Amino acid sequence: MTSSSQWQVIITPNVKKRLAKLRRPERERILQALVDLKKDPFHQDVKSLKGRPEWRLRVGQWRVILRVDSDNLVIVALALGARGDVYKR
Repeated sequence: MTSSSQWQVIITPNVKKRLAKLRRPERERILQALVDLKKDPFHQDVKSLKGRPEWRLRVGQWRVILRVDSDNLVIVALALGARGDVYKR
């Protein structure tokens, strides 16, 4: 991967709705973390989930569940929630 390649980050309506309910400082931190994924998605606190195809991004007490498509350089933010709740599906 060259340094000029840019990832695309897609935020699902479900995540947008959750973001809208958060207080401004938390919302801005999460949005900034998602924007930073465009440059290098694996530089932040991003880990693959065991037994599942998704990844998670940790932003303080919040977790964003991600689907990563390395072939097309696309990241989809699927879910947002508190640490204890977001993994339950």
